Amino acid sequence: MRHTRDGARRGFTIIEILIAVFVSAVGFAAVFSLQIGTMQGNISARETAAAMNLAERYAERLRAEAYEWTGSALPGPRLNQPAGAWATLTDIPPGQGVDPRDGLPVDQNGLPHQGADPNGSQLVRQRFCVHYWLSPLDDVYDGILNARVRVVWPRDTLNPQSVAAVCTRQGAAAFQDNVALFSSVTIPVTVRRHPR
Repeated sequence: MRHTRDGARRGFTIIEILIAVFVSAVGFAAVFSLQIGTMQGNISARETAAAMNLAERYAERLRAEAYEWTGSALPGPRLNQPAGAWATLTDIPPGQGVDPRDGLPVDQNGLPHQGADPNGSQLVRQRFCVHYWLSPLDDVYDGILNARVRVVWPRDTLNPQSVAAVCTRQGAAAFQDNVALFSSVTIPVTVRRHPR
């Protein structure tokens, strides 16, 4: 309220009210935009942390398989893959001790959907695929495998089913062609022969 010269009170003009509403709307829009950015950052951080945990879990699976590696031949089904080629840890060819979870995306706990595996998750949150790469070392480092474990998940959080295409062996090998559609983390792993 404003006062005139004679002391009478006068209300705000419509222009003053519209300017106040406009300034308030711009301020609220900035706050909402900040909140949306913060939520997206939290989702991205949660996905990255879950992917790192999965990568460590599957790296330990490779190391556990190395306990059977006591001679010169690499044991299967994972360590005897071709050197220098990306493969998937969730897709093993039939006849090599097939795991019922093979070929399927997994959730943050490494579980597929229960429809395919009775020990799987009841929630449909399978948005990760796990790939790996091996390269045996020689000479002084004979008995050591240089490995990489890569966890992939879709950037589009509204379409988690798109990750199934990269869960196969062919999808793991051709992942570089689709890298713009997915986020990924890769960790280095050393796997060594188990002494007798």
